[in-house]
Amino acid sequence: HVERPDGYSQTALDALAGDSLSQSAAAVPEGGQRPVNVIVIMNESFADLSVLPGVDSNVDAMPFIRSLSENTVKGYTYTSVFGGTTANSEYEFLTGNTTAFLPAGTVPYQMYVSDGDPSLVRQMKDLGYRCVASHPYRSSGWNRPSVYRDYGFDQVYFERDFQNRTYLRGDASSGYISDQCNFENLVHMYEHKQEGEPLFLFNVTMQNHSAYNMPWTNLDREVWLTGALEGRFSSVDQYFSLIRQTDRAFAYLIDYFSQVEEPTVILMFGDHQPQVATNFYTAVLGSDPEPALAQKKQMTPFVLWANYDIPERDGVALSLNYLSALLMETAGLPQTGYQRFLSELYRDLPVINTVGIQDRSGTWYGENEPLPEPLARRLEEYQMLQYNNIFDKSHRVESFFSLHE
Repeated sequence: HVERPDGYSQTALDALAGDSLSQSAAAVPEGGQRPVNVIVIMNESFADLSVLPGVDSNVDAMPFIRSLSENTVKGYTYTSVFGGTTANSEYEFLTGNTTAFLPAGTVPYQMYVSDGDPSLVRQMKDLGYRCVASHPYRSSGWNRPSVYRDYGFDQVYFERDFQNRTYLRGDASSGYISDQCNFENLVHMYEHKQEGEPLFLFNVTMQNHSAYNMPWTNLDREVWLTGALEGRFSSVDQYFSLIRQTDRAFAYLIDYFSQVEEPTVILMFGDHQPQVATNFYTAVLGSDPEPALAQKKQMTPFVLWANYDIPERDGVALSLNYLSALLMETAGLPQTGYQRFLSELYRDLPVINTVGIQDRSGTWYGENEPLPEPLARRLEEYQMLQYNNIFDKSHRVESFFSLHE
């Protein structure tokens, strides 16, 4: 059960929505193009462990991704989950809602999603895109078939639908489909669409899923911990080598679409850091880290690339609930009123997750630490809008959460 926020009323909602209502047009980015193809990859357990203190490796696990700069926006997202509960990161990205306002331990995909709920999928459909979801694993996870139907995906593909399947750390019965195979299937989906047809492709990978003490089948040991941690955590060494494979596969994907004429945007981000050995995180963060250090455990990289001119940025830091608004803004696609609100809120509170909050000055606040009054008021506004979106659907301000004329 979620209590109605203090001050919640139709009058308050109308005032908030009126300040941010979406328009049917949006600014076209430099170069005058909007993407025909928008590809979003939520990469399982994709993280940059070098953000943790004292973590070094013999070689960089993601040299290609780190080298990207032209027509690229990149940085780090701060997720609300760690080591699992992938579906909550998926939910935050697709809706702009934060699980920080929801009861601990709940999974919105299993409790709060119903037919026609606003999401990035509905938004892209309203803009004329064919919307496809793909996940190279079983359909049984996290109630995805039902949620994807409620969100309005036109096609949904799971493991058995993938072509020429190749696996790392085992076979079809014990391993996970590689990112290389996964990305080759994304290319296949692109090549089999009609020329010029707008395509929104949402992909959730599987290669880097735990556990990290699996056989090294089809996986070379290329990257490992060095320094004081060398030889202590074999699970981290296996994880590093998996990320090296992801980096290579992403290089293949970017190389392919750099030669495609249709304007294309690709966004890849991690859903959470990996659940490697528990004592690894204790060794690098301590048993009771202060808020700024605790948030290191929530960081995952994101990279937003286009095969045409877009404004370039590096070092962007934001929580996952803001990432779809950034995608739409960068692509020059119309934003909903909710996304416009989130873009404004980001300037005051760039990180909001289940671990805490960061303000624009970089100050971190723990989960239950009070905010200064102006920031607390902004957070309450977000909470009211989210309550209306999730729990007061009969009175939802539909024109605010969806595109409208």
